Amino acid sequence: MARKAVPTPAYYLNDFHSVLQGVEQLHGSLLNADEEAYIRKLKALSLPAQHLHARLVNRKGPYFRVARLAYPEIGGLDQPIAELIAHRLLERCVTLPPAPRQARLLACFTVPELVAALKDHPAPKRACRAVLLDWLKAWEGFAAWGSNLLTGYQLVELPESDPWPFLRFLFFDELRKNLSDFVTRALGHIVTESFAPENLRPCFTSRAQADDAYRMACLYQRFAEIRDTRSALELLEWWRGHGIERDALADGQSWFDRLVDRLGRRLERENAIDAAMALYATSPIAPARERQARLLIKTGQPAEAAAQLRRMQAAPCHPQEEYAARQLLARLEKKPRRSEARQVQLAGRTITLNYEPRYGFGGGSMTVEAAVLAHYRAQGWNGVHAENWLWNASFGLLLWDIIYDPALGGFHSPLQFAPSDLHGPEFYSRRSQAIEARLQCLHQPPQAYQIISRHIRAKQGLANPFVAWHEALPDILAVMLERVPPDGHACVLRQMARNYRHLSHGFLDLFIWNENDYRFIEIKSENDHLAAHQFEWLRFFAEAGIKVSLEKVQRPRQIASPQVKEAKSP
Repeated sequence: MARKAVPTPAYYLNDFHSVLQGVEQLHGSLLNADEEAYIRKLKALSLPAQHLHARLVNRKGPYFRVARLAYPEIGGLDQPIAELIAHRLLERCVTLPPAPRQARLLACFTVPELVAALKDHPAPKRACRAVLLDWLKAWEGFAAWGSNLLTGYQLVELPESDPWPFLRFLFFDELRKNLSDFVTRALGHIVTESFAPENLRPCFTSRAQADDAYRMACLYQRFAEIRDTRSALELLEWWRGHGIERDALADGQSWFDRLVDRLGRRLERENAIDAAMALYATSPIAPARERQARLLIKTGQPAEAAAQLRRMQAAPCHPQEEYAARQLLARLEKKPRRSEARQVQLAGRTITLNYEPRYGFGGGSMTVEAAVLAHYRAQGWNGVHAENWLWNASFGLLLWDIIYDPALGGFHSPLQFAPSDLHGPEFYSRRSQAIEARLQCLHQPPQAYQIISRHIRAKQGLANPFVAWHEALPDILAVMLERVPPDGHACVLRQMARNYRHLSHGFLDLFIWNENDYRFIEIKSENDHLAAHQFEWLRFFAEAGIKVSLEKVQRPRQIASPQVKEAKSP
C-alpha cells in the first residue's frame, strides 16, 4: 500500500484538535466543568501556544528543559511558554516534586550533568543512572541539593491535574496510544479500516464507567513501572492501599483481573502463598480461579480446592480452564495421574526423521515442523505450516464485513484495528444472526470463496488482528474451503467468535492435502509436550469431523531413511 505524505509541519496540531473534537462529539455529556474549561482555553490560545502545547502533551514528560525545546514551525518559545503558564496549562519547575515524580524530573538531566553537580559530594563517580538515582534517593542531602540544581536550569512541567491524558484515553480507550498513531497512519506505515465520524460510538455511556476504566488503566500502568523495583509484599501493600473492589467498578475489570494475575504470580514466586490465595480470591474469572485451586491443593485444603474446581467446571471461562479443572479433580480423587493431553500424546504416531536443526544467522533454520512438512511433500502431499494464521485468516476474511460493521457500535476511534468488543462475550451475541447466516455459505465453497476474495481485494494490506497478508493466502484458503467439512469449519469459526481472546491460538501446526485427502497435524518433538489449549483444539477438531493427527518426531542416532511407526491416532 502506498505511503502518504504528511500534509504540513503542523500536522500534529490538526491531530490534537481531531482528538478534542472526537471527545466532544462522543463524550461531551460526560465531561466535567474543568475539562470543558480546559478545551475552551486551548481553543482561545494563540497559534504558537497551541502548537507548543500539542507538542508537549505528546512527549514523554511531564518535565521539560526549555533549552532543549526547538520547533521551527513555532519559532521563539518565550511568548508561548508565558501564555501557557498564564492559562495554567504549564508551570515553572523551581522546587523538587513529591517522591513519585522525582525520577521523571531527573530524567531531564544526563548522567554526566548529575555527576558534575555532585562533584563536591560523596556520590559514586562512575555509576550508571539506576545506581546514581538509588544513591540520591537514600542521600539525606538530596532535597537541598535538588532544589539548588533547579536554580541553574529553566524547567517547565505539565500540571499534574492536566485533563489531556484523560481526554486522550476517552478518544483511544487505552493509555499507550497518542498523537503519534495519527502520524503512523498518515505516513502509510499502518493503515486501518476507515469509518465516517457519524458511524463512531462512545466507548463509555456514563462518567462512572470512564473514571473507573481510566483509573484501572493508570494503576496497571503504574504497577508495570514499579513491579521490578519492589518486593511482592510491598507491591501488595501498594495495591491494597487503593482500596479497589472489583464488584464496585463500573468498568475496568479487565485491568483489575490482569493486575491480580500478575501480582499473584509474583507473590507465589516469593513464597507468599497465603497472600497470593487471598489476592486471587478477589478475581472471579480465569486464570485466578485455577491458581487459587492449585494453591489450595498445595496447602492441604482438598475440600476447598474441589469446591473451586467444580465451580470452574460448572461455568468455565474457556475450554482450557475446564480442562484444568478436570485434571486437578482427577488428581484429588486419586485417579491415574497421567493427564488427558499426555495420554493423547502417547497414543500419537511416531515419525523417525533424520534432520539437523539449524538456528541463528547464516544457515537459515530447520524446525521440526519444517522437517515433517518436507517429509510429507516427499510423499506427494502439499502443505503449509499453518498453525494460528490459517484459521484466523479464514475467520477474518469470511466475516470481515460483519466484524467491522460500524452499526453494531464497536468503533469509537478512527484508528482502531478491531471492534472494542472483540474479546468479550458480546462480540458473538451482537452478531450471532449475521455470523450464523454467513457460516451457512461454507456449504457452498464457491460462494464462500467469492466472499473471501472480495474482502481480500478490498481490504488488502489493512492492519487487523486476523489476517497476515501474503500472496499464497487465496489459494490456501480455497483448498481449505474445498477439503474441510463445512459443518466442522463452521464449528471452529463459531467457537472462535464466542471467545476470540482465548480461542484464537493453539491451532494445529500443519495443514496438508493431496488430490484425495487432507489432514491437520500437531507436531511434537522428543522433549515437547502437548499444552492444554492444543489438546482442546485437537479434540474439538476430531469431534467436529475434521481430520487430525498428532505426530511425535524422533531423530535416529545414526543416519537412516525416514520411517513412520504407526500408532493409534486421537
